[in-house]
Amino acid sequence: MNEDKPVTDAARLANMLRDLVDAMIPGDGGWPSASLVGVQGVLGMRLLETVGENCLDQLDRAVLDCGGPLSELDAEARLALLARLEKERPQLFALVTTATYLAYYESPAVVRQVQSLGQPYKAIPALGGYPSTPFDLEHDRPNHGRGSYLATDQVRPVDLASLQHVGGGNGQS
Repeated sequence: MNEDKPVTDAARLANMLRDLVDAMIPGDGGWPSASLVGVQGVLGMRLLETVGENCLDQLDRAVLDCGGPLSELDAEARLALLARLEKERPQLFALVTTATYLAYYESPAVVRQVQSLGQPYKAIPALGGYPSTPFDLEHDRPNHGRGSYLATDQVRPVDLASLQHVGGGNGQS
């Protein structure tokens, strides 16, 4: 980085998002890092949609409060920061985690990596679905002996009168 030029707030926030997603998904081997496939951009948009206009400021403050900035930490300290963020800001952490992992596994490059493992994985499975074999009653019938089948027309309401813990009974033991 050129020390003559100050880092703008926008660049600092973009770097924070990049460092955050890479702390969560650093990548290795054939797996790209989260930032390499653009997860930080998708995360930023999901935060904007869910949290509102000051979403990056809120996330930045939370990261700093938990020991950031991430750019100054080694891998072990980044994981400790994530654990602290999860404990202290569970809703924000859940939102960030969900958006990050969904964006990562929706990335065409990551889809290709999953497919290279022999997995039938599609970026948009709703378009064609996954191959499935028809259910064969004789072959697929459970044989463990637990449970039973009751035809829909044989279903009757259960008498809860003697079950106090679900609101039945007369209150006497």
